[in-house]
Amino acid sequence: MKSIVIAHQTVIDGDAIGNDILGMYSCLKHEGCDVSIFADNYLGTFNSLKSQRIKSLKAAQAPDTLVIYHHSIYWEGGREFLLKFRGKIIFKYHNVTPPEYFREYSSSLYEKCVKGIEQTKEFIQLFDGSLWAACSAFSGYDLARKGIDKQFLTIIPPFNALPLLDTIEPDYAIIQKLINNRKNNVLFVGRIAPNKGHINLIQSIKEYQEYYNDGVHLWIIGPFDESLKHYNLKLEKMVKDNDLENTITFTGKIPLNLIKSYYLACDEFLCMSDHEGFCVPIIEAQKMMLPVITTGSSALRETAGKNQIVMDESDSPFAASAIYTVYSEPFVRKFCQDHGLINVTSRFSNSIIRNQFLHAVKRGAGREQV
Repeated sequence: MKSIVIAHQTVIDGDAIGNDILGMYSCLKHEGCDVSIFADNYLGTFNSLKSQRIKSLKAAQAPDTLVIYHHSIYWEGGREFLLKFRGKIIFKYHNVTPPEYFREYSSSLYEKCVKGIEQTKEFIQLFDGSLWAACSAFSGYDLARKGIDKQFLTIIPPFNALPLLDTIEPDYAIIQKLINNRKNNVLFVGRIAPNKGHINLIQSIKEYQEYYNDGVHLWIIGPFDESLKHYNLKLEKMVKDNDLENTITFTGKIPLNLIKSYYLACDEFLCMSDHEGFCVPIIEAQKMMLPVITTGSSALRETAGKNQIVMDESDSPFAASAIYTVYSEPFVRKFCQDHGLINVTSRFSNSIIRNQFLHAVKRGAGREQV
């Protein structure tokens, strides 16, 4: 294959889509392909690839170029790019967050999600016969409901930063701080957004204090979104009204080596999200031997795998009891750790994903070789 273009509106290192794109880019480079990235915004380490935008536009004029288009939200520029393209397309579908989560907090994000869902349906119709690679079976079901023929659908988990977690040095001062606080340290990692279930997290910690003890601390790692100011204020008020200012800490966005420190030092990973297309932090936690407690909504049960603590729905009293049990019962803790590690190593190593991805590239391109 002469060239491959990977496209997404914004490419930034450190988030799930950015890591997936970087994994694809590195994999295809290793296979000897001529790869470039087309985006409107190149941020972080991707800034050094900004010049590839022009290269991508030129490559798109050739009919034997393959485009791998990452779809997660409305992107008008991406639509225009695809309409001018003459070659084969593979869509990597990360799911579009249901707009109702943003209705109360951000009209712009609400509109982007509405249009993103409409664009999903439009792409299925406009580019009939293109391969769609969903990041989870849950996202695959979503595509099937939107009209994709199952013969053009495959499931490929996202490339991830697990190998980097193995090699980077954590911040030992953070680890020591958490060990010395003598608390049941609970962790959640994910951007601050209404679909991520922060209200459920806060309520679970309140329930823990009411029914067990005050020896608990919740650490929430993830970037704030300025366009969600009212949601951010709602969380702040909930923490204050329940006298949890010294019990819940929002760290904001922090680098991966610091995130690793929290994975290593905390006692449980608690996810109460209402909607996730995959949820990479779950497998990061499992890789770091951190017991996972999660709801079974959207893709969460699927990602967490077998023999993990999964609620059928968000249940704060149940979450509180699970946090207490994992912390106080060594057998339960080890069971969750062992089976979490089995899940992540048997299903989500980048070598496994690489083979699935290369097979999809061959299939999507209609060729036997990349």
